[in-house]
Amino acid sequence: MSQVFACEFPDHLWFDVERDVWIESLPSGTLRIGMTDPAQTRAGKILHVRGRPGKSVKAGKNVATIESAKWVGPFPAPVDGTVVRVNEIVLKDPNMINRDPYGEGWVAELQPGDEWLSPHLIKGADVAAIYREKLQEEGITCMRCAPIEETMSDSDDAV
Repeated sequence: MSQVFACEFPDHLWFDVERDVWIESLPSGTLRIGMTDPAQTRAGKILHVRGRPGKSVKAGKNVATIESAKWVGPFPAPVDGTVVRVNEIVLKDPNMINRDPYGEGWVAELQPGDEWLSPHLIKGADVAAIYREKLQEEGITCMRCAPIEETMSDSDDAV
C-alpha cells in the first residue's frame, strides 16, 4: 500500500484521480467503487448517502448523492455502467466512508460496459506520485473519523 501525506492508496485498486474515486474489480465482473482517502478527508464527516440500484450512468455522472458537514454533492461514476448495488452499510451508517473508505465504506457496485479500463485509471501502486503533487497543491493531509474506543485496562483503575 502506498501512502502520501497520511493518505492511503491500496495497490490492488484502480484510481480515477480527477474524480477521487477508486475501483475494485470483483470476481463477478462487477466493479466496486468508493471515495478515496483524500476525498473523504476533504468532505469531512459524511452524514447521508443516497443512491438506487438500476440506474445507468455514464462516466462522470451521478451514482449517488453524498452529504457531509461541508457539502452536498454527486458521487461520480469513474466508468460507464449500471448501478447494481448501493452499500447498505453506508446508507445506514454514512460515516463508515470516513472510517474505512477502502473496506466497508465502499459506495456502490457497477456492472460496467464492455471495456472499462481506460488510460485515465491508474493502478494503486502507480498513483502515489500523482497524488503527492495534487495533495501538496491542495494542502491536504488525510485523517479518518474513527470511533472512540475504550482503551482503559484494569491497571488504569488502580490509583
